Parts: sequence; structure tokens; C-alpha cells
Amino acid sequence: MISNQKWMLHVALSLAVAVSAAEVRAQKLETPGSPAAEAAPATSSSGPTGFGDGGQFVVSAERLFGYTYSRRTNNANSNTFTLLAQPFGTGTYAYGSPRIGFDGFVTKSLSLGGSLSFFRTSAGNNSTTGFEVAPRIGYGTMVGPWLGVWPRIGVTYVYASTGGPSLKYLALTVEGLLAIVVSPHLVITFGPTVDLGLTGSAGNGNIKNTDVGVYFGLAIPF
Repeated sequence: MISNQKWMLHVALSLAVAVSAAEVRAQKLETPGSPAAEAAPATSSSGPTGFGDGGQFVVSAERLFGYTYSRRTNNANSNTFTLLAQPFGTGTYAYGSPRIGFDGFVTKSLSLGGSLSFFRTSAGNNSTTGFEVAPRIGYGTMVGPWLGVWPRIGVTYVYASTGGPSLKYLALTVEGLLAIVVSPHLVITFGPTVDLGLTGSAGNGNIKNTDVGVYFGLAIPF
């Protein structure tokens, strides 16, 4: 049971529902033709109004579920379907753990940020504890009324302790995300990811791990 990641999803979904409910209530209170709407003066906002606008801050729950093909230098390859990091397939993966992301659009479309994750898994008497850190740069822009694109590139570092030899992986990460804008404060992300193994080790041995996958996530812009 990966309680940390299930708690992370619960928090993300609760926040998304609360934000969407607040928007619906605000729209009902400002119906066309109502005295409040007619009396409200026309003002222009200097803040972000759409996905990818400068000054926007985005909190994301990433890689919640999807598919991963993992290739290692020792030829231990695998195909894995994941749901909150729970694998359903022929093996394990290095970079597919659910994570919390934080990104800020420093100018229109240009984002800087990263993601992090803490995980602990157990199977019988064996357990694995570790963390993942992934700084990145991205370019997010709308290409339609409700559809945006958000390609990102960065690096991902993973450390895991299994009670024996520790595992360390470093990869160049490229993501080609689509952003489906459900509301101004709720976005569904989906797209291919590549974590190209640069270095890695398992105890005293060297090993590289490359993951290619497709993942879904949620993002909340502010």
C-alpha cells in the first residue's frame, strides 16, 4: 500500500473539486441581467487570465496513472501499467512514481519549476523507501478554446533504499503534455514522457534505466 501517494491524490482531487465548486457558485451569483452584474463596473485585470499567461502558478498531481516501458542496461526490460504507482505488468519502473509539481510562468508561455515525490512500498518482509526530484523548464500555450500544449524538459534524480544496496538513477526527462482546460482552475494533463537514463547505480554496480511512457495527471492553475 503506498499511503503517501494515495494521500497526495486525495488532496489534489479535494482541492480541484473545491476550486471548481467555487467557480460554479460565482457564475450563478453573477447571472446576466441581475442588478449586481449590471452595477459592477468594467475593470481590466492585469493578472493571468488563461493557461500559460505570465504570472500564473500551477500545482500539479503528476503521473497518476499510465503505461511505462522500462529498459535497463542489464536487459531487465518490462512493460507496466500503473495506478498510483501500483504496477500491473511484467516488472518495475524507475521514474513513474506519482509526484507533486510546482511551476510558475515567469513570462507568457515560459515556465520554470519542478516536481518531487516521496515513496515507501512494502511486500512481505521487504520494503523500499526513497524520493524523487525533477527540476524542469517548459513552454505552455493554448492552441484552441479548451486545449493547450505544455512540452517540458529537465532532469530527474531518484534515490531508493531497499534495506540492502541503495539505488540511484539520473535521467534526462522530456514530456510532451496536452493540457485539457476544464475550467480556469482545473486542467487535465496527458501525454508521452521519456526518461533517458544518464547514470545509475545499484550498490557497487553501474546500471542505467530508461523509461518511455504515457501518463495522466491533474493541474490547478492560480
